[in-house]
Amino acid sequence: MEETPKKQKNLLLISLLIFIAEYIGLIGWYWLFDGRAGDATLTISRYVGLNWWSSLIFCAGNMAIIVMVVYYLLTRAKERGALWRMLMYVFVIAFMALSISPHVPDESMPAVIHKFFAGVMFVDIALISLLSIAKAQRKSTLIFAVFFTIYSVYFCISDVLRVPYFMDLILWFESAYLYAFFALLILTERDNML
Repeated sequence: MEETPKKQKNLLLISLLIFIAEYIGLIGWYWLFDGRAGDATLTISRYVGLNWWSSLIFCAGNMAIIVMVVYYLLTRAKERGALWRMLMYVFVIAFMALSISPHVPDESMPAVIHKFFAGVMFVDIALISLLSIAKAQRKSTLIFAVFFTIYSVYFCISDVLRVPYFMDLILWFESAYLYAFFALLILTERDNML
């Protein structure tokens, strides 16, 4: 019985590590071999959508993450509440949709679908962070959730308004947003094991 919570926490950590590997591998390739070194004006998805092969790698890695997150939800969902489960399933659907519809350079249908579901995912993450404040059981989780919620609001507003300095550094702002979300999931899972 003790094995299950630890296994679930490991699934979240493995998901984060897969995402980090995708990020470093794909963006690192474009920085080193495509003349884009240091370019922070492109989102993770825009980098991925530059070529078909990077879109396929990103999609495959994200599908592995989705399988782990869904397994986690199916085995630990009762302890988190109906609203949290619903928001996490919205995250899964949006993450899957944007993964199979790459953000290609033109404004074709895949790019439009990708942008829509990326927006849904970003707002959904903000709502999950807000709900995490109410559900936090440890002070460290509460503090992280509060700061992440503030950052979530800032991120979403800046992204919608296309704030110039924000868009010039969007790669870093988006990376921090997504990594912090994974960290929040891991912290809240730790709370559930109390």
